[in-house]
Amino acid sequence: MSADQARATVQSLVDMAIGVMPHEYNGKKNWGKTKRIWSGVRIKRDGLRVTTNRRWREVRHGLQSHYQISFPGDATARPPVVATVRSVKHSPAIEAGSAGWTIECDLASPLDFTARIERWNLGARLYSVEVTGHMNIHMTMEGRLSSYPDYSVLPPAIVIDPTVTSATLHLDSLHVDRVSKIGGEVAETWGEIAEAIVKEVFLDDLNGKLHDKINKAIDKKRDRLRFSAGDWISGLTAK
Repeated sequence: MSADQARATVQSLVDMAIGVMPHEYNGKKNWGKTKRIWSGVRIKRDGLRVTTNRRWREVRHGLQSHYQISFPGDATARPPVVATVRSVKHSPAIEAGSAGWTIECDLASPLDFTARIERWNLGARLYSVEVTGHMNIHMTMEGRLSSYPDYSVLPPAIVIDPTVTSATLHLDSLHVDRVSKIGGEVAETWGEIAEAIVKEVFLDDLNGKLHDKINKAIDKKRDRLRFSAGDWISGLTAK
C-alpha cells in the first residue's frame, strides 16, 4: 500500500465513520457523587457499661453535571463533520504485526448542547441550573493503519486494521443561549460562569476517554473493514 493509497483509505474510513455516527451523546461527570461525613454518635448502654459508635452517612458533594451533546439539524441527516487527513507516514511492523502507516487527521464540527449543572456542599444543593447553547469543536487524532490478507477464504480477503492512539478535543468557540429561567444581568453573569463550567465538563470528561471510545466504535464495525481482493484493488485505483 502506497502513502497515497493509505491516505485515500483513511479518508474513506473516516467518511464512513462520520456517516454512522450517533446523532447525540449523553454523558455524566461526577453526577450523584457522594462524600462520607460524620453524622453523630450512637450510644449503647448495657447496665453500667456505656459504648459509643460513630455514625456516618453518604451525602452528595461537589460540582456535578449531566449533559447531552448533539449535531444540529435533522437527526437523520449526515453529521456536519469536516474531516481532513493531514499526514501519512510509513510505520514499521510492531511485534508480530505487519508494517503500516501512522496517520494524523483533523475533524471539525458544530454541536448543540444541554447540561444540567448542580453544586452540592455536604448534602445541601447550592444551585441547579440547566444550560443550553452551541459550540464549534475540532479534534486532532493520531492513529495507525495496517492491512493484511485473510487466507481463511479464497481468494484471500483484505482486512483493514485501524487503531487510534490519541485523540484530543479542542473547543474553538462556545455560546450559551439560555440558563434555566434566569433573565437580565443575572443571566449574563450566569452565562459567563456556565461557559467556564461547560468547557471544564466537556473537555476534561470527553478527552479523558475519547480515544478508547473511538477504538470501541471501530471494533463494532470491523465487519465492514473486510474487502474482497478485487473490490479492494478497484477501490484504491478509483481514488
